[in-house]
Amino acid sequence: MKTGLIALAAAVVLAGATPALAQTAAPAAATPGLAITEVSAWLASKGGEVGPVRREGDETFFMVKDGPLNWALFFYGCQADVCGDVQFSAVFSNPGVTLDKVNEWNREQRFLKAFYLPAAETGAAPSAAIQYDVLIHQGGVDQLTDPATVWIGLLGQFATHIGYLAPAPAAAPPAQ
Repeated sequence: MKTGLIALAAAVVLAGATPALAQTAAPAAATPGLAITEVSAWLASKGGEVGPVRREGDETFFMVKDGPLNWALFFYGCQADVCGDVQFSAVFSNPGVTLDKVNEWNREQRFLKAFYLPAAETGAAPSAAIQYDVLIHQGGVDQLTDPATVWIGLLGQFATHIGYLAPAPAAAPPAQ
């Protein structure tokens, strides 16, 4: 059966590759991307305390303080500080972080993926890193609205899941 699917796929590809198409270059599309300064200003306008742009080796990022949580936004695929994708990232150190809790998160959640970081030295707490990659399309910085909403909502859930934040108190029953 695999051979039949491979042959079918090859036939489809070959049928679409006509000599005229092979010789005609497609017009160059504008490179999608967002300016780092534009993203920083946008996050600040939404209430985040955005730190300065940092460059460490090949990494370009800034830190964001958002209520009780601190996280970073990394920029990739950049040309002249206009970048084609970003990665939301956070690391939480806490004695309650375990490999089992991180694995449980990854089994139950779809968008933000986490990994376990054992304690680097004796007596230190283990950590968990969580990340969310976003590809940038044509258009302005508002395209980050939905991904940022997903990030903020699930980041708080993750921080609670691993014991970094205390669970919200249960709602009081309605008065009778």
